[in-house]
Amino acid sequence: MQTAPSVPDSAITLVPLTLDTTPLCASPINLGPSAPSSFTPSDLQPLNELARVLLTATNPAVVFPPPPQPVPNKRSVEIAKAKEAGNAAFKAGDWGNAVKLYTISAEMAASRPVFEASVYARDELSLALCNRSAAYLGAGENVNALVDAEAVIQLKRPWIKGHFRKGKALAAMGRLEEAREAYLLGLQFDPTAEDLHQAVKELEEQLRRRQASHKAEVEKTA
Repeated sequence: MQTAPSVPDSAITLVPLTLDTTPLCASPINLGPSAPSSFTPSDLQPLNELARVLLTATNPAVVFPPPPQPVPNKRSVEIAKAKEAGNAAFKAGDWGNAVKLYTISAEMAASRPVFEASVYARDELSLALCNRSAAYLGAGENVNALVDAEAVIQLKRPWIKGHFRKGKALAAMGRLEEAREAYLLGLQFDPTAEDLHQAVKELEEQLRRRQASHKAEVEKTA
């Protein structure tokens, strides 16, 4: 089965449109005020025919087709290349270069055209930011690591890696109780996650040592 050739972003023109939902409107869709002069109302005839059907449908579930299955395109390949290069730099301990490459991957994912499946931007962007959070942590930039982890959670809250990265960043900042809460929240989404269970165990041991040290200091000064 042959796949359709990818179309470069530069070959696509986004045309502003307006929608009139008035019942029995002859032309529900019209050109916006800033539409290019090369477009005329006649270009919208097929679209208006479809709009009239959809707006007057008594059973939208039958009329509306299911969303298409997303298909990787050239942008996906470039995003993956930047991510893999970042992974190589990360494994080599080259935190600065890893951050740079993950940033390139994130920016390409975030700049996807609006007509492409949003699942791509969300998944690719969350993965790039999650990796960049780890790279920031390796570089000792704990605040940046936390910011990226928070963004990952906003993008994909059920994905436990965002909660894991948030906990790691908080722990590195000495905010152990908050880190524990981050890990426990992640476990609510996946109670079988061994990484999170191990992280909680290690953190609770750190908290016990901190409490014991604090108690010893109090007793010394009493």
